[in-house]
Amino acid sequence: MSTLFGVPGVASQIGIQQAAGGAMTGATPVGGDRLKLSRLDPRHFAAGGGTPALGDEGKPNFEDAMLKAMDGVNAMQMDSSNAMEAMLTDPDSIDAHDVTIAMAKASMSLNITRTIMDRVVRAWKDIINTR
Repeated sequence: MSTLFGVPGVASQIGIQQAAGGAMTGATPVGGDRLKLSRLDPRHFAAGGGTPALGDEGKPNFEDAMLKAMDGVNAMQMDSSNAMEAMLTDPDSIDAHDVTIAMAKASMSLNITRTIMDRVVRAWKDIINTR
């Protein structure tokens, strides 16, 4: 008769079957001290340690996101410069409101980028100084 936590007959009443080897886990016992593990996900640790290189499909990362954001800020700055240059060289080709809007967009994107970069640097310093 099987016992569960010292109470006879409880294991058979709740449906736990005794596996070979005397354990009531429902799993078959494994001999030896090493198990063969299979790596199913490329993000798992490699056999030699460390993380393997991700696939060639080019998954997004933080660096790519920051570079894309910087490219957007640069594009707004260039639009502002081009609008201001067009206003100085040929005032009839562009409206003053469009120049003002382009300058405001460039200024706002630069301020947001500066704030984000300051917070990233502050977070990095906090991580480095954590004891």
